[in-house]
Amino acid sequence: MSSGKILPRRQAVPVLYTRGTHYEVGFDMGRTFGSMIKNFLLLSKTLIETYLPLYQTPKGKQIYNETLESVKDSFPQYIRELEGVADGAEVEFHKLFLLHLDDILPQALKLQPRSKNQPTGCSTIIVNQKNCRLLGHTEDALTEALNHYYFVVAHIISDKPQGKYNVKEEHFMSLCYAGHLPGYTMNQNHHGLVFSVNTISAELLRSGKTPRHFLTRALLATSNVDDAFRVLRDAGVGAADACSINFTFLADPRQMFYNVEMAPSPERKNESLLSIKEIPLGEHNYHVNQFDRIHEDQANAMMVDSSVSRMQTFGTYKPPMSEQDVRHMLGDVSGGEYCVWRENGSCDEVVKTIAVGIFDLSAKTMSLYSDNPSETEPHCRLPLLFK
Repeated sequence: MSSGKILPRRQAVPVLYTRGTHYEVGFDMGRTFGSMIKNFLLLSKTLIETYLPLYQTPKGKQIYNETLESVKDSFPQYIRELEGVADGAEVEFHKLFLLHLDDILPQALKLQPRSKNQPTGCSTIIVNQKNCRLLGHTEDALTEALNHYYFVVAHIISDKPQGKYNVKEEHFMSLCYAGHLPGYTMNQNHHGLVFSVNTISAELLRSGKTPRHFLTRALLATSNVDDAFRVLRDAGVGAADACSINFTFLADPRQMFYNVEMAPSPERKNESLLSIKEIPLGEHNYHVNQFDRIHEDQANAMMVDSSVSRMQTFGTYKPPMSEQDVRHMLGDVSGGEYCVWRENGSCDEVVKTIAVGIFDLSAKTMSLYSDNPSETEPHCRLPLLFK
């Protein structure tokens, strides 16, 4: 039974291993985590108070439909996957698609200020040393997402090539928010791709383009660096909203990490605006929820204030050289209102850190924490997938 109650932090990370077609894998996610997904839909204030009322208006329905058609043209397999989630969980598809549209709807309508209740954080630390290659990531989200996530390890085999990049096989693991497609948080695939995503709240959003969540879902199928850039550039359509992607491929002979800031094209070009930063061996990098290099307006003042605060906190540390350094930094609670590890002990706190993942490329493992990594041991250490 779905209660619509927010529980205190649970010390649990559910993991689902599934294989099949896109629809079957989606259905397994929905069926397995149905009560969690239903509960999340009852708790999601943004969905209930902002997205659903706008969806009921003629203009809102039009924006919804034109964006859905655009995604169906490029990535019909991921729409089938999401239909599978909806059917498996026995919830309405349009509610799940609205979650993936995020702020594209209110922003395109310009009818009201975007929800104040926006997720204001996730921090990524990259360490690229010869003997220590790490990607550490905190996942911060609205308090209603606390305990409403799961880990999926999926192997998808299609009989025919799928979507604009003709993908036949995918094998990945991904942390998913309840009812959401894989690919948006912290992720890894059998081609050796490891990546994390930082949401960025751009002022300029475009309807009828590809929502970031579907571009990062497509990124889960890529097999090399050029592939990854091609997916993010999304030639012919382009991103509808903004984010930053931190990634590397284990087998990359250059041993390069990348941070890519992606935004809708300000010139209305039919491709995403990308800013690519290389992080070579011997370097480190931090990225949070703001543009560091793209000069575009940002919409969420709280998210920007939080980003500035977290970057200042990281600046007080020596450059990280070990997993212990990264755990301490991602568990830091010194930043006042906008600290790196967000807990503040109350169920009323709007944003909480719901999980932390640390990919160790040398040990080929991913460690998952559902509590502060500077004070606790990981819940699980999963081996990275390989072809």
